[in-house]
Parts: sequence; C-alpha cells; structure tokens
Amino acid sequence: MVCFSSFARRLFPGAVVILCLLAAGCNYHGRLKRGIYKTPDFDDKIEARVMVVADKYLQHSFTFKDRNLTPINSYVIRVDDGAAVAAADALGTLFSEVDVDLYKYRHNYDYIAELDYLVDEETDSFYRPEVEDGFLWLRKYIVPKFHTYVILTLRDPHTRQPVIQLHNDELSYLSFNNTAIGLYWANKVTFSLLFPVLAPAYTSAAGGSIRKTLEEDLRSCLRNIMKDLEENRVLFTPGQSAGHPRNDGRYRKLLEKTLYVETPSGHGSGFFISPDGYFITNAHVVGNYRDVRYYLYEDLPIDPQRAEPPFRYARVVKVNHARDLALVKAEGKFPYFKLDSDRSHYKTGATVWALGNPKTEQFTVTEGIISALKNKNGLDVIQTDAAISQGNSGGPLVLRETGEVIGVNQSGIKPELAENISFSITAFEVKRTLGIDQPIDEEKLRREEILSLPQTRRSPEDMYQNEKIM
Repeated sequence: MVCFSSFARRLFPGAVVILCLLAAGCNYHGRLKRGIYKTPDFDDKIEARVMVVADKYLQHSFTFKDRNLTPINSYVIRVDDGAAVAAADALGTLFSEVDVDLYKYRHNYDYIAELDYLVDEETDSFYRPEVEDGFLWLRKYIVPKFHTYVILTLRDPHTRQPVIQLHNDELSYLSFNNTAIGLYWANKVTFSLLFPVLAPAYTSAAGGSIRKTLEEDLRSCLRNIMKDLEENRVLFTPGQSAGHPRNDGRYRKLLEKTLYVETPSGHGSGFFISPDGYFITNAHVVGNYRDVRYYLYEDLPIDPQRAEPPFRYARVVKVNHARDLALVKAEGKFPYFKLDSDRSHYKTGATVWALGNPKTEQFTVTEGIISALKNKNGLDVIQTDAAISQGNSGGPLVLRETGEVIGVNQSGIKPELAENISFSITAFEVKRTLGIDQPIDEEKLRREEILSLPQTRRSPEDMYQNEKIM
C-alpha cells in the first residue's frame, strides 16, 4: 500500500492538469481548407471532362517542428484532400467539367490530372549580437521556410500518354500571425510561468499560420500553372493530339532488342543476347541487387515512377563490379543482338549507334564514329563521339555496317570538361570477362553458380552436381 502526504494529495491533481495541458498544447493537427483557389474563370472554356486523381501521387501530410516556444511542439497538417480540391477548382476555371475522383474511374473522363504536391521544410540561420548582463553575446536565430513543389500532368486516360506537364515552385518564410507572436512574448515576459496556459493557445495560433502559409503557396503555384496551361489550350482542341506515334523506322528493330533497366536506386539500359532472355548491362546499373525491373520498347509510353503491375523482373546471374559488367536473366522469348567480338572490326572512323535511355528519355538512338580503341586499366574499351549520358549505361553500341553489338555503353565525360568523348566496353571484353558465348551455355552458368555458393548454402542437388563437376 502506497501512502501520500496531504501536500502530495493536493499537488497531484494540479500536476495531472498541467501534464494534460502540456500534452494538448504541444501538438497541432489540421488540414488544408477546401475552396482555397478562388480565381475568375478564363473567358473561353475548353469543352472537356477532367478528373483530378484523389488517391495517388499526393503528399498526405506535412509535419513541422516549431522550437520557438518549446522544442516538442509538433504540427501535422493533412494536405492531400485540400490540394486535390484546389487543383480541381483551378482546372475548373479552364475546363467545362472537373471532378475529384478515384484513379479506377479514370476511363469515364476525357483527361486525367495527376497532381504531384510536395512541401519541404528548409531553414535560414543568422547571428545577431545582443547585450545581456554586461556581456556581448552572439545569439543564433533560425528562420523556418517552406519550399512547395507542384507538378500538374494531364494525360489521356486510355493510352496514359501525357498531353502536357507543367510545374511551379514557391519558397516562402513562415510568417506567424499577431496572436502567435503576442503569446510567444507573453511566455518570455512571464519567464514561462504561464506556459501550461499559453502553450495550447500558441500552438493553435501557430498551426493556423503554418496552414495559411501552405495554402497561399499552393494557390500561387496553381495560379502560375493555370496561366501556362491556358496558353497551351491548343493541345485540347479537337483533332489535335500530343500523343503522336513514334516513327522509329529502321531503328525500331534495334530498339526492340534494348531494355529500360530499373532498380530502387536508379535506372540504366540493357540489351538481349539470347532468345530466352539473357541480357547484358553494366554492373553499376544493377548494383548489389539480386533482381531488377525492366521495361520493353512495346511498353511505351513509360512512366516508371507510376507504372502499374504486373511488373517484369529479371534475375542477376553474374556480375563483375571491377570490370563493370553484369549478365541478367529475364523470362520469355525476345529478339536479340549478336555480339561481334572480333576486335579487327572495331575500326576508327566506323559509324556506330548508341541505344539506351538517357536521363528521363526512353529508347533513344545517337550516332557517332569510333574515335579510338584503347585500354583503360586493363579494360578493353571503344572511345566514340556518340552522345552517352546518364541512363545510357548498359545499352548497346551497334556497328551500323552489320547491325551487331560491338560494345556496352559505359560512360561519357561531362560536357563542361570535354565534349564528344564517350566510352563503351567492347563485346570482346564482355565475352572474356563474363565467360559467355552465343548461344548461352546455361549448364556452364549453373555450374559456375554452384561453385560460387558457400558449402552451407548448397542444396543436395547442388552437391550432386558439384560431384559431377569435380
């Protein structure tokens, strides 16, 4: 049995009340208001039905820590619903009918609008000299600011082809209202003795200021985007389509043998070397992952960040990080390239094509000539002046004369350092490093895989195969 003194019994209820006030006063939960976008309609509206996607792509909430009154103040503001409605209100000034709906209902509309909305917290800091108790101090002040990013994409709901994509951003300092400022100084003047009483009121006022700042920035971004969208209204007139089909001509068959290779840390390129799905890419493309996702030319248009299942995955079979080569296996039947490992065919001045997926582009072709054949730290490489950018890594370097692959695109020197200098690992080096030939000897690859496994990870079937190998 626990006994309390009369003083403790009188103090206990007050302590509970203070703790409740602290718990309630140091957290704020709010949401962006609906109807924050109020701008007159454009003179001539576009007759089309548009749906703003409500359940994808939006940042759900924004969390902010305010250390002015107490370091445990937390503000959580729900932003997805208000942002989607604001986008619909903005689009409603230009289009005849706009709704906010779930992604699965997209086929009932002429266009779908995808809103990417993201808010990042940033800070500025500065020092100001202050005199206190006869001493001169440099006091550090931290000023919070919000960076708002808005991207609006309108797509054809049936083909997923983007019609137009517009973006805008706003950077603004957090401005507290007069109520929050008054409560902050009241807390300072009373030496925080009234903190349990002032904290809830301050948190509510400060939270309202944060929400208002977010709403103003979102409204400003949407207003600028709508101006650009109205100037591009010709894209939405009957008979005009932004989704013009590609005209790849003779390069199409080459592109169909090329892949877009994706991992959680980035993307690159690859190309098939066998009809049953073996393909080559760079080791730095697959990294340390055991599986990669890939897309084919037939998947165009591609938006990897918003791709929908079913996805295609391939297994990393063999990788040499030192020489930047990897062999990967996909399931299925595919057109493939023949590797030309005869170094006598790599002639200076010969025309070559570099295929791949540079930056945010997919399945592109650049042309150049072989500049030189050289050895880079024991690696057999071809220098070309064909443009090879980030994302081209792992794609094929094709000899125009034969249509065969003579190299694996690896890297290009940054334009600010030197122009038109790119490097590809030779097909000769691919066969030498990975120990492969065409057609692929799967039994040999299986034996090599078994031998590379630790004894503890080998299955009984593997042990039997190992005895046969020995």
